Amino acid sequence: MNIIDILLPTIVFTVCSLLTVPLLRLVRKTKFNPQHFMVAWVLLTFSAAAAGVFRIATEYFGQAESFLQISSVDTLLESMSTVFLVDTVSVYMVIAYLIVGSITCLYGVLHVSSQENLSERYYALMLMVTGTVIAATFSGDLLTLFIFWEATAAGSCFLVAYKKSRESLESALKYLVMVIIASGFIIYGLSLIFGLTGSLNFWTVRDVLLTTANPELLVVAFAFIIAGYAIETAIVPFHMWMPDAYTAAPDSASAFLSSIVDQGSYYVLLRVLLFILTPTAVVDWRFTVAIFSAITMTAGNLFALAQQNVKRMISYVCIADIGYNLIAITSITSIGLMGNLFFFFVAAMETALAFMVIGVFRKMGLETLDDLSGMGRKMPLTSVAFVCAALSFSGVPLFAGFIAKYMVFTSVLQSSVAWLAVVGVLNSVLQTSYFLRVIHYFYAKPAKSDVPFKEPKKLLVPIYCLVVIIVVLGLYPDLALDLLSAAAALLPT
Repeated sequence: MNIIDILLPTIVFTVCSLLTVPLLRLVRKTKFNPQHFMVAWVLLTFSAAAAGVFRIATEYFGQAESFLQISSVDTLLESMSTVFLVDTVSVYMVIAYLIVGSITCLYGVLHVSSQENLSERYYALMLMVTGTVIAATFSGDLLTLFIFWEATAAGSCFLVAYKKSRESLESALKYLVMVIIASGFIIYGLSLIFGLTGSLNFWTVRDVLLTTANPELLVVAFAFIIAGYAIETAIVPFHMWMPDAYTAAPDSASAFLSSIVDQGSYYVLLRVLLFILTPTAVVDWRFTVAIFSAITMTAGNLFALAQQNVKRMISYVCIADIGYNLIAITSITSIGLMGNLFFFFVAAMETALAFMVIGVFRKMGLETLDDLSGMGRKMPLTSVAFVCAALSFSGVPLFAGFIAKYMVFTSVLQSSVAWLAVVGVLNSVLQTSYFLRVIHYFYAKPAKSDVPFKEPKKLLVPIYCLVVIIVVLGLYPDLALDLLSAAAALLPT
């Protein structure tokens, strides 16, 4: 396997992204339905990328090594070379991106009219961002990771600003400013690490960290890097950009970003904390991360509880999910890593599903809790889909969210931060309360108007794809956990 093989999925997404604009403009001049073309184009793009990922996975699982490092050079300037890393964790995450990304991109094509002037750029950005997230996930050195992740953040800013309204432009600017600040922290940390170790390769830096007599300066460098990625991940108190960005963005963009970019940012933190800054004998970061975890999930749920705008409520749920992810990271156990990776996939589907359903309601002019009164009877299929997302968010058995939260909470019971499990359970109860409130408005409140609503059947297709996956993984979690058991064996000791 060479570097082209690893980059092939990203190349596919990049080329198809660049071709989207001229091809869609050409199709508009013909009698062919542009929406049908875009559905076929998205399916073709993801199928071609999936074939490349399948080849990478086949090559990886067909050899005996626990991970593969593919470098752009063999010997000359090896310390400056681009390195890509293939292991069970990165392969699993890329598969998750392809599954959720294909569904959310299809929803985006159906949700944003192909006749809009800038819709071709919107579709192209979704494909481009998917490709850069995959490249960032396969990165094996901190500089390559940084480059592809910043490209992802730039594309995300344009998706948020797509409407070109005052609110969306202001939110995109706020997001961009936070990304620039985060980039400054990360670049400074990278410069320190390269100056001290002569390399930015994950394993090289980790070995130096374990063997150097004075690791204090390296720890400071990682503190800058983690602070930067904490801003981009929206850990409280660096979260202020996320609710505004997701509320102002198109509903399909909110679904896409929360399921792809959010989960990718959590993966970056997991890779740095669990695979480089372990064992914790060098620097025990668990208590600090546990404090941020408790604050983040509590703040996210309390702010969500106070919202009347349902889309903004889900934006704060995304922040609460960050706190749940940090719980599993602090455990530094096999079940913690498995729970974290499983939670990534499940949370991606839950948030995407919630934003997609809200997008249907918002097309009807329904945005607040009062607007949704009686919608359980007027729009039964759409309402049931949101109820499934709410029950999974709340950790109700038979849904994938129950397994994910069970693994996350139990992972810390034998660690030095066992109290975090109690905080997590209490927050889960709090989360259930405001989702029950939404369900109450759906079914127990009278409708505000007798005007009938017609459910958009096309939009319900990708929505119910996610519903089926959430239910199936709730009933048969081993479909994902069998792969994750191999990932757990990679955890450094």
